[in-house]
Formats: sequence, C-alpha cells, structure tokens
Amino acid sequence: MRRTLPSLVRPLRTVAVCFALLASTSLMAGAAARGEPSVAELLDDAMPTLSGSYLAALSAISAQDYDSATALFEEALSQDPDNPILLERTFTLLIANGRIDRAIPLAQRLVELDPEMRMGQMVLGVKALKDKKFAEAGKHLGKSDRGPLANISSGLLSAWAAQGQGQTDAALKIVDTMQGPEWYSVFKNFNTALINENAGRTDAAVKAITAAYEAEGGSLRVTEAYARILARAGKVDEAKKALISFTENSVGHPVIAALQKELNAGKKPAPLVRNAQEGAGEVLYGLGSALGGENGGADLATIYLRLANYLQPSNDLVIMALGDLTQNAQRFDRSIPIFEQVAKTSPLRRNADLQVALSLDAAGKSDQAIKRLKRLIAANPRDIDALTTLATINRTGKRYGEASKLYTKAIDALTEDNPRNWLIYYFRGIAYERGQEWAKAEADFLKALEIAPEEPQVLNYLGYSWIDRGLNLDRATDMIKKAVELRPNDGYIVDSLGWAYYKQGKYDEAVAQLERAISIKADDATINDHLGDAYWKVGRKLEATFQWAHARDLNPEPADKERILAKLAHGLDKVEAEEKAAQSKDDSAKTDTTKTDASNSEPAKAGSATSPRAEGPSRITIGAGDSLWKIALKVYGDGELYSRLIAANRDKLSNPNLIVPGLVIDIPQFDTAQ
Repeated sequence: MRRTLPSLVRPLRTVAVCFALLASTSLMAGAAARGEPSVAELLDDAMPTLSGSYLAALSAISAQDYDSATALFEEALSQDPDNPILLERTFTLLIANGRIDRAIPLAQRLVELDPEMRMGQMVLGVKALKDKKFAEAGKHLGKSDRGPLANISSGLLSAWAAQGQGQTDAALKIVDTMQGPEWYSVFKNFNTALINENAGRTDAAVKAITAAYEAEGGSLRVTEAYARILARAGKVDEAKKALISFTENSVGHPVIAALQKELNAGKKPAPLVRNAQEGAGEVLYGLGSALGGENGGADLATIYLRLANYLQPSNDLVIMALGDLTQNAQRFDRSIPIFEQVAKTSPLRRNADLQVALSLDAAGKSDQAIKRLKRLIAANPRDIDALTTLATINRTGKRYGEASKLYTKAIDALTEDNPRNWLIYYFRGIAYERGQEWAKAEADFLKALEIAPEEPQVLNYLGYSWIDRGLNLDRATDMIKKAVELRPNDGYIVDSLGWAYYKQGKYDEAVAQLERAISIKADDATINDHLGDAYWKVGRKLEATFQWAHARDLNPEPADKERILAKLAHGLDKVEAEEKAAQSKDDSAKTDTTKTDASNSEPAKAGSATSPRAEGPSRITIGAGDSLWKIALKVYGDGELYSRLIAANRDKLSNPNLIVPGLVIDIPQFDTAQ
C-alpha cells in the first residue's frame, strides 16, 4: 500500500492558482486521444516550417508528449527566435522536463525583453544560487516578486542568497518582514529555524522550529527538522518523543524510521540543510509539494520541484514528489524513470520500487510489476505493503486465488495495533468472494467489522452480499442502513439499500432509494439496471425499459449486459421465469456430494450484481470539525492519503483547509487512492 509523501504543510492554506507565475500557458492542456498517431510519427512527416512545428507542438502537449513538444517548440523558436510567445512556452517546457541548463539562455533572453518576467528572473536566481554567486542571485530574485506565491518564493530564496554571503541578520530580516496570508507563518518559522541553525544559532533555531512544529506537527518535513534540530541541541528525548508521536498519528514514514534508528543508536543527526543551496532547494520543495495538492496546482508544482531537483539532485523526497505528480497525471511511463532515480541506499528506495510497480501495472506491464514486487517480497517476506500491492494487482487482474494467498501472507505479518488491519481482511474478503469462496469471504468481512464496527465499506459489502444470497436479511438491511447513515451521499451504498428492499419485495421503498442513488451516481450501469428492475415491479414499464437501455450503454459486465438485452427484448417477467426454470433444473441435477451448508450458499444468481462495487468512487458529506486529514484517516486508515481526496475533488476544493460542513466530496476507494 502506498504511503504518500506529505507536503511541508497539510496543505498550503489559501494558496490559489490565480497567483500562478505562468499566466500565459498550461502544460497539462489535455488528455491524449486514444488511437491517434504518435507524435513521433507526426515528427517524421512534418515539414520544418514555423506553423507546422508550432501546431505539432500543440498536438504533442495535448497528447502529453512533452519531450516531443519541447523539441518542436525549439524547432519553431529557431525559425522565429524573437517571438516572445515561443520563447516563453519553450522555456516553460524545458523547465517542466527538467532541462534547466537549456532553459537558462532562454530565461536571459526573456528578462532582456521584459525585466519583470518573474519566472525568468527566478530561474536565473536559482542558477546563480547553484553557482554560489549569491549576490547575483539576490539581484535576480529581488525582481521576481509579485503576488503572495511569487512573493514568498522570491523572499525565502533571497534570504538564502543572503545567508550564502554570511549575512545571517539580513537573511532573517528578509524572512521576518515578509507580509502575506496566514499560511506564510509556517514557512517563515521553518526557514528561520534552518537559517539560524546554518549560522550556528542553536537557541534561535530551536525556538523557531518549535513554533513551526506546534502549528504543523503532522507534517513530515517539519517533524523531521524539529527532531534533528532538537537532537543536535542535546534535547534527544524530546526529539524521540516527536518522532514517536508522528508514527502513532499516521502510518509512519521511512525517513522518520531511519532518523529514529539513528537517534536510538546514539548518533548525532546531520542538519536538514547544510548550505544555502540546500536551503533554497528546501524552499522550492516545500512550495512545490504543497502546490501539488492544490486545485490546478500540478503545473506550478512541477516547475518548483524541477528547480528543487536542480539545486539538490540527490534529494530523494524531491524525486518522489516529482514521480507522484507524474503518476497522478497518469503519465505512467514517464513516472517510472523518475522513481528509478531514488538512490539504492535511500530509506525511500522501497517506496520508489512500490510506485514503479504500480506505474508498470497501470501502464499495462503487469508482468514486470509482479516481478518487481516479488523481488521486494523475497528480500522481506513480511513486507506488508509489497504483499498487499501485489495482491491488489492480482485481484484487479481477476487472479483471485493468488490474491487471497498474498493477502493471507500480509495478514500473517500484521501487528495487533496496526490501524489498517481491517482493510487487509476486507480486501482478502473481496478476493474470496470474487473467487466463489463465500464462507471464507464472510469470515473475513466479519473480522473486518470486529476491528472497525462502523466502517461503511465493510457494512455495505457484507450486507449487500447477504441480501443477494437471501441470508440474514434483517441484519443485512440494518447494516446497509447504518452504512447509508455514515455515508448518505454515497451512490453505491444507497443503491445497496435500494437493492435490499427489492430483494425483500418492498418495491416502492426500493424505487425511492434507487432513484436517490441515481441522482448521486447517474453514470453507473448497475444502479440504472437495478432501478429498471424496480420500476418494472411497480408497473412503470416504460421507465424500466429506459433505465435498462441506459444501463446497456454504460458498459456493464458481459453477463449483466446479456441479461439487460434479454429484459429489453422480452421483459423482466419472462427473464425471471426462464431463470427460475433453469435454477430448478440445476437443483434437480445436483449430486449427493453437493454442499448444502447455508454458509456455502451459491454465488449471486443472475439478475443481481455479482458483488458490491468496491472499487468505484463513493461520496461523503463533510461534517462540523472534519478535515481532509481526518476523513482520509477514517476512510483509509491513513491520514497522509488526504492528497487523494484533493485530487478527486479539484473542482470543489478551492481551499482544502477551509472545507465547509455540508459539502459533498468524492471518496476514491483504497485501490484507487494507491
């Protein structure tokens, strides 16, 4: 299971994309159209004309082929070298692709044309920082501030340029005098602490990092800096306590685990940053990782993280954040080489291998993904994350027997206090249920409920399965009602309640719930099919055929589609009569060796969904006092997965730290969150 890498804060308060430094272009202009010629083929055929190169470049951006887009814009620019639009777009793409050295000459030309070109000045400032030309860096960065985001970027980078010249007081004054939104404070305290420590001012560093920690103790980087500064100041017990608290309140992190091991061995840890270049890289990483969780912030996050990587090529947190951004954009082939850059000796290497495996599987290279995960498991047979990731790949590939075996190995490796125990029992239950081993599935769902009695996913799945098999109808209905109470705006769970009423012959109640499910999740084939059946039962046959026709067009499973077509052709009554006759014939043909135990009931009969929709997204209504962190912790057992909630609700969350009670957000299921 993936452990996401949290940003400096969780997330930036009130950072809006209206502060974007790249006002004239968007890198992620659109998704690739399937089946279109590759950009490489277009390149082979294209005439080297200005208009041809420009149009082909736009096509490449639309196809998310940024390597080709960059080459095409460079070709177009060579034919019109003073065109400011071509200059800026080529410059931006070079930065986004990590080709900073090739972007530097274009930055110089851009600032010659417009001295207030903010990104150009910033990139030149970063180049000067890398070359230890700190005075020159300060001049460029002093010209690049405008707006809250640009202001904090240039201000903090300028402070590190001053620190590089040994001007600590000036550096601290720059940070202290920056004025901006509330979210500035944690960045100011964080960088004040690092600058003071870099200057050997231990007491001041401890004071500043304590203020940052008290405000954002759930942040990985703040916690790490806090522990390092305190331990170096001789406050080792307080440092250890902070690391333990971080682990207890999340699922842990390999960077924190490595630092804990170091402190427990009695070693004095290294400072978080050792020089001005690393300090500036930390600024860019902190802002970039925070922007990555913002609505529409992926473009700017990529720019900031690429510049951070330019200053700190060996910072594995930066590399992982870049890989995550690329993976989240579903550019899986591009994310793999980024994750592969993580050092073999890094605490994050295992995480990188897990992400490579997930990207390989998503890119259709499941064999390679499985091979990668098997190597991890061979190295550590009790690696729960590797085991469950491999199990999930097998389950989504419908290799249910292999999946259940791997989940069993993961369960055998669990500790009693692991907050995610219920998830692994739940996932194994799904694998058993899909593999027609109902008795084992039922036991796992009950075990998951024992661990997490009010987990709506489990209440829904088990309740639905019982209803579909005609088992424990009253208890199953109560469970699904409870799940609906917990997630009243989850279309799949509301559908389960409607289907429970349908299976009990309460057709009017079924219609009411299924209509509500459709209003929440209109594009689901099974819900539309269920509503069609309920309409038929209450005599609304014309509406029933409409719902079945809609379900048919929503790409249902092959067996479900066959039954939908039969209902459209002959009506539900005839289909059910034929199914009943077939079932009677089946029953009479059973031998004495057939299992009759109720716990081994036959799989779902034709006419019902084969199983609850565990992988589909659901919804939740935000309550008073909720935060995305709390919701992710409750839903996934891992608060660090809050970024998945942001990614799934970019159109609803302009400010993820100011979520309003009553707002309905989509909840990607755990497999999707990975």
